[in-house]
Amino acid sequence: MLRFRRILTVGVLAAALLATAAQATGDPDEAIKYRQMVMSSIGDHIGAIVAVLKGKVAHKSHILGHARAMQAASLMLDDIFPPDSDFGLTRAKPEIWQQPEKFKAGVKTFQDAAVVLVQAAESGDMGAIGAALNGVGNACGGCHKPFRAPKE
Repeated sequence: MLRFRRILTVGVLAAALLATAAQATGDPDEAIKYRQMVMSSIGDHIGAIVAVLKGKVAHKSHILGHARAMQAASLMLDDIFPPDSDFGLTRAKPEIWQQPEKFKAGVKTFQDAAVVLVQAAESGDMGAIGAALNGVGNACGGCHKPFRAPKE
């Protein structure tokens, strides 16, 4: 478990350094790629938790690590939608920048749901984890519907 925490910490620090590097370069294309990686990682952690809850894999001890990693990534959302990244190969809708307060509220809802998921994962109660994950899904959808374009 200690090894996993160290790996998780190193991963979060590496992601933070990459975010700083992407912002330092001022390259909007790189900012978009980075944002997509962060968002994808959140989805991957959710998918991993779902796989455990559905019994597809027997790694219940990993749920907490996935929940914590997803919660850490949720805190990055405040920084990964800079004003100069509203173009290009992205599904981010202009409404993110046109309605920043509404977008920030959606991000906060997701961040709060991620905290609840971590708390449920710490309890080890699979029912509570499932309910908290449902809350995360609702928070994701609450932001994706108004702020993310459908796949083409």
